[in-house]
Amino acid sequence: MAHFDSHISTGEARELLNRLELLTLYHDDWLSAFIRAIVCDEPLDADYFSEDAHLTCRFGQWLDQEIHESLRQTAIVSDIRLIHRSMHRAYRNLFLVWQQNRRLSALEYDEANVKKTAFQLSVSTLQFMIYDYLFQVDPLTKTLNRTKLLSTLERERNRISETGEQSVIVMVDIDYFKKINDTYGHVVGDTVLVQVALFLSSSLRPMDITFRYGGEEFLVYLPGAGEKEAVAILERIRTSLVENRIMIDAGREIHISASFGATLLDPTAEIAFSIEKADRALYKAKQMGRNRVVWLD
Repeated sequence: MAHFDSHISTGEARELLNRLELLTLYHDDWLSAFIRAIVCDEPLDADYFSEDAHLTCRFGQWLDQEIHESLRQTAIVSDIRLIHRSMHRAYRNLFLVWQQNRRLSALEYDEANVKKTAFQLSVSTLQFMIYDYLFQVDPLTKTLNRTKLLSTLERERNRISETGEQSVIVMVDIDYFKKINDTYGHVVGDTVLVQVALFLSSSLRPMDITFRYGGEEFLVYLPGAGEKEAVAILERIRTSLVENRIMIDAGREIHISASFGATLLDPTAEIAFSIEKADRALYKAKQMGRNRVVWLD
């Protein structure tokens, strides 16, 4: 299954679920109107079966005008757009045949029904993708959570065991985070977590992945990197983070640092082994005074 677009925030994803639920109910009413007109021999508003009904109905207007821009050209939305149009045309043809002949064949009805089922399945697929996305994203930092971490690293472990490629696991811990919470309060602590997550995501390579591991700890995965490249990347991030300023309210800002423990993802061992090894490297970085990168072979 394709992944849901991570540029959508969790709040926007929940709003999208609610919107899809309302639009689905609308199309249920739309379908009922068609069936009622045929079964009860009643007139049907021309808007229901016009040639551009797929653009003027509420669902079509949402697809054409209201959908989040980063989703507009995704594969699942493109599929829904085509299937939605096909369904409208199938029911339009069904109604026009009935208008002319006052009877329908089972084949004509089944063809329209298949298009309706395809539409419902495509929308259900999008809804499932959104639920899956929400289940895998940390609600505070918007990074991926530990559930997604384990499945991702397991997939990567299997991949590099076949390709022989090196990849790196990094444990990242915000230095003296408890002191930040104790001094400024948990609201500021949450702000720091969000800002560090954004800083990591924007500072890493496009293929790198950031996960919220727990508390003030993040796990960063660097695919295709060896020791030399990984340490260079992490040193760049570490020094930039120290220079970065986090505004906590009007006129007040704080400076933070982080410790990094890195190691290779071992394709021959369980994922927990590599994570524990990176955690040992992180512990060593803290013992050595924090705000540093430690590599563990």
